Amino acid sequence: MMKIKVLLATLFLSVSTYAVNLRANCWVNGGVNAVCEACNFSYHRPIFCSMQVRGVSSRGFWFNGMQSGVVYPGQCINGYVYANNPYIDPLVHATANTQCQF
Repeated sequence: MMKIKVLLATLFLSVSTYAVNLRANCWVNGGVNAVCEACNFSYHRPIFCSMQVRGVSSRGFWFNGMQSGVVYPGQCINGYVYANNPYIDPLVHATANTQCQF
């Protein structure tokens, strides 16, 4: 019975996940779209990340985008948002929130 408890405790500790937030850098490309990028330069193993990107147009409308996937050490995840009509109402700002788990 004691061996089963030790085995279950070991299994639980090895499967538990840790959540981290990666800092994302965003830039607007001529008001047409915005790109946000978060990189895994701090951890030496793959992490699963979900990125939510929000862009705002000159008239105050919000555009949302989402990207998720595995980010390997030294690699980056990119998220995009696009303006509906960039000639009349271009994007002026973008932000991103990236949440990752081991």
